[in-house]
Amino acid sequence: MITTILSDLAVYRDISNLNFERTAVAVGSFDGVHCGHQMLLRRVAGLAVRHHLRSVALTFWPHPRQVLDPVGDAPLLLNTLGEKIALLEQAGVDDVVVYPFDKTLAQMQAAGFIRDVVAGKLDARCLVVGRDHHFGKDRGGNVQRLSKLIAHSDLRVEVVDLKMLARKISSSAIRKALSCGDLPLAGEMLGYEYLISGKVVAGNHLGRTIGYPTANIETPSYKLLPREGVYRVRVKTGTGGFDRLGMMYIGRRPVLKQKDATIRVEVNIFDFGQEIYGQEITLAVTHRIRDDIEFEDMGQLSEQLYRDKQNILSISS
Repeated sequence: MITTILSDLAVYRDISNLNFERTAVAVGSFDGVHCGHQMLLRRVAGLAVRHHLRSVALTFWPHPRQVLDPVGDAPLLLNTLGEKIALLEQAGVDDVVVYPFDKTLAQMQAAGFIRDVVAGKLDARCLVVGRDHHFGKDRGGNVQRLSKLIAHSDLRVEVVDLKMLARKISSSAIRKALSCGDLPLAGEMLGYEYLISGKVVAGNHLGRTIGYPTANIETPSYKLLPREGVYRVRVKTGTGGFDRLGMMYIGRRPVLKQKDATIRVEVNIFDFGQEIYGQEITLAVTHRIRDDIEFEDMGQLSEQLYRDKQNILSISS
């Protein structure tokens, strides 16, 4: 069942009634859809064109580690599901299958996953994987075992060596860079500016009182936010592009007598007066401007925000 169509991309969220014919497939969590993922996906798209197949990205949601370790070491994620689907579309695949990850799927053996899902549900004729790819229960399947599993089938596997990339890239390395505020390194590995999307919700309007009204962005609790501070962002509202500039604040607002209990995401969109409460907006984070700072009063904050804005406006790229 198709539940979403984004431009020419079909997104399938109900796997029970899938009826694909002749596909080229890449499988993974694809958190971040970073340069390594993009390399795999471009290869899938290329094979699909060459062999007259549909190119499919099969991804899991929730992230497997959120299910298997919900209160332990499950990582914060680089993408919401909507962000990930949009990035997969940009990577050039024809279809995205969002496979609900639960404890039942976690118990599926590697052989069953290849037989019932990849070859069965998706009718895959080509499967593209990275050399270090693991799949199935306890990550028990690898490239060597995969070769044995498909030895007498119509499925062919292509292994992509991600060492061809300029540096070792992983979602965990990107998370570390963002947590340290290292946007250039994170952007190099992602291949795009880090995205933060969410609904605009009502705040306490403190920004308006000092001339810098902000849109408060509600982000999911699982979404990784960069290190607290002030950032230059490009802003997308509605169905348009990233055609606005702004400054984003991430932090607990220490200028208040009592800091916020949770981290807030606020953006002052330059030269913008539209009402956007309740709307989804997306921020592309381009530059880190400064750390979060404690101020004695709102006047000092206003003076610093003026300097921050001038700094942002002086950045040409």
